Amino acid sequence: MQEIKRLSDAELEVMQIIWAHSPPITAADVQQNAAKDWKATSVLTFLSRLCEKGFLRCEKEGRQNFYTPLIGREAYLQRESASFVRRLCGGSVKNLVASLSDAGELTDSDIDELRAFLDAQGR
Repeated sequence: MQEIKRLSDAELEVMQIIWAHSPPITAADVQQNAAKDWKATSVLTFLSRLCEKGFLRCEKEGRQNFYTPLIGREAYLQRESASFVRRLCGGSVKNLVASLSDAGELTDSDIDELRAFLDAQGR
């Protein structure tokens, strides 16, 4: 499996925008859909970094650059989730769930969803 680099919060926000829209997408599209009021130069910097990290491909058509994701949302989510559980919970999903429960972050609905998911996995 290819090593996927970690993203900064801002880079992840850009990728979330790109994953949510039909590629290819322009820098103006990213800027328009961002929750933050980013300047065009900031968006271009993020997009450039994402290309360097191998997350995006940039294709120039006339004066416009179009960006297409090279790494899917699910692949990144799987990698980051596994890394998070290893780093913060010693590799134990039970410790993660216990921590969320102890913090009052798990609702009855969340627990029902987890049970249903595990049942569907045959576990």
